[in-house]
Amino acid sequence: MSRRKLYRIIIEAVAGILLIFVLVFFLGFRVTGVQVEGNSFYTDDQIKNMVLNAPIAKNSILAGFIDTEKSTKDEAMIDSITVSRVDRNTLLLQVKEKQMIGYIEFQGQCVNFDRQGIVQIITEEPLENVPKIEGIDVKEAVQGERLSGINTSKLNTILSVGKMLEKMEDKPDRLAFNDLNQLVMYYGTIEVRLGDDENMDEKINRLVGILPELEGMSGILHLENTTEDSESVVFDDATQSEDQETGQESENTQETQEDTGGDQLDYSDGSDSADTRSMEE
Repeated sequence: MSRRKLYRIIIEAVAGILLIFVLVFFLGFRVTGVQVEGNSFYTDDQIKNMVLNAPIAKNSILAGFIDTEKSTKDEAMIDSITVSRVDRNTLLLQVKEKQMIGYIEFQGQCVNFDRQGIVQIITEEPLENVPKIEGIDVKEAVQGERLSGINTSKLNTILSVGKMLEKMEDKPDRLAFNDLNQLVMYYGTIEVRLGDDENMDEKINRLVGILPELEGMSGILHLENTTEDSESVVFDDATQSEDQETGQESENTQETQEDTGGDQLDYSDGSDSADTRSMEE
């Protein structure tokens, strides 16, 4: 066999291998399915349209090189999106949306702001799972800028508590400042009084543990004087008070301190258990 013929065979073999590789790469890794996770404000289709509008998005390997930061830079509620492969033909878009601390009603609109107090989006209707903030006023609200004209002390309290509440799956319906300028939270028919800013970490930790035990009840949970050394908290059971007024015996809440044999409410975060005691008016 001549050298020229040998070279020709080698070139044809290499070309054939390259062709097979190209076919496998573009056909074998062709994207046929896309999964989206972590989105609540945007629909799956909206996320797909933001990210998968480039030719390389049709290949599950090349899609990993998509610049998602560039494609979502104008989206107010997107923090980041990562692209990964579930299998050879399926992509996973993991969305991290910006977390809103709460919203303030301003000029008939809902001004939603984040943990830095920066207005991220202004909407006509409240966003899902974003609590309303009452008792504070703003002079101006501009998207992309920090809230202005607001009481600094109150804003700092809201931002501090809001960061702590991020670990809770259930957010309060609203937060308000009472006549003493102390923060109060509302979960349906449960009113949670937090008092001043002192020991706020401990107060929120207690709330996380005890709130599930109050499901279906109504009344006031007193956390104003809660410290690390507190062995019990007080819950004014409104249901019990109503039953007593009508002559009915209530068993919703009893005094349950650790040194008694009463029912004990355990914290879901694994910390020391908390007790509640009803207070008769």
